[in-house]
Amino acid sequence: MKTTLLIILTALFSLVTLATASVVNVDEPGVCLMCHSEIEELMSQKHRHTAFDGGKCSDCHNPHASKHAALLSEDTKELCLECHDNIKSRLQMTTVHNPVMEGECLSCHDPHATAFANQLKQAGSKLCLQCHENVETWLKRSYVHQPVADDCLNCHDPHASNSEKLLSNSVPKLCFGCHSQDAAFSTAHKGYNLSNANCVTCHDPHSATQPNLLMANQHSPFKGGKCSTCHANQGESSSFALVSDVKTLCLTCHRSIKSNEDLKYHHNLDDEQSCLNCHNPHASSTTSMLAAEQKTLCMRCHFNGEEYAAKEKSAYITHKGIDCSNCHTPHGSNNEKYLDGDGVTTCDNCHSNAHQGSHPVGADVIDQRTNKPVTCRSCHKLHGADFEPYLPLNPKGDLCIQCHRK
Repeated sequence: MKTTLLIILTALFSLVTLATASVVNVDEPGVCLMCHSEIEELMSQKHRHTAFDGGKCSDCHNPHASKHAALLSEDTKELCLECHDNIKSRLQMTTVHNPVMEGECLSCHDPHATAFANQLKQAGSKLCLQCHENVETWLKRSYVHQPVADDCLNCHDPHASNSEKLLSNSVPKLCFGCHSQDAAFSTAHKGYNLSNANCVTCHDPHSATQPNLLMANQHSPFKGGKCSTCHANQGESSSFALVSDVKTLCLTCHRSIKSNEDLKYHHNLDDEQSCLNCHNPHASSTTSMLAAEQKTLCMRCHFNGEEYAAKEKSAYITHKGIDCSNCHTPHGSNNEKYLDGDGVTTCDNCHSNAHQGSHPVGADVIDQRTNKPVTCRSCHKLHGADFEPYLPLNPKGDLCIQCHRK
């Protein structure tokens, strides 16, 4: 037995020795360029990836086979992070750029070489415009913030940040990096000490149709310079204290909203910040003084649970071309989820002819799963779903057998 084992081990040792002796030193990148001539042209580019510049193609690619595209030795994200430790550590920051989190490094960088620093595919804001198309609209407005016109990276970090919206610093520290709080600044802001102010409640940080980047829709007291209408004091020692709590203050003028307190659901009014959770008190680029467009504003609180963690949130904004307020009443409602009607009437506003000749709905049709009336929401999702039209399960079987088992 021992003799047999010794013979096997000796044979294996001989094979390993032979294999080692047969290793051929490959001329990199010469042997690669015999087929990949298009890559050779990149060697003349000004900014070359370190691994590429060293000619070691095998640092990133497996020369024989791989389960990854382009014969990469690892998944793109893992491969890049093997060298770029500085980026890996930043993945724990509070705000991470989605392509970075998803490991889509090649969305912005060329892995070999480009004419732009850091192997970026485009220079300055042109690269950002490939995804953030709305920036192009901003650049056409009458007044454009100079840092925006030059390069988005003047204010934003492309990878990750501990400030919202990937800002390289918090507001107003970022703003005061360029704008001095001198006498002229103090006069323009009526003597208020703005050291800890949120500049973007009055100014659009990108561009505007109004001078000084003031947002177009301005709250009447703000537009008239009547700060004391809402604020208790004024001057350098001002803490921006309000004359009363937020809800009481706002309802002093917006009396029609007060009736929503009598409705079953009105938690938005009862919150400590109340109206300020959704509205800018000074100026806004949107209607109704909203702090952002509805699809952005509402998503700040909604669709943040584990159910949506692995899914693209934009898929849950729902019907294209309409706002959240087409179906929901944000101040109050007697219906769940702040709907403007029950589970049928809300949908009937647009889909009045749906199911007229097929599945019944209404108070006299009971859903055996819930013992409640069948509504549109018994089968359809309000927002995104995996099957058309907004169905959570396959309508060719899985959905129907939830109720129709016989």
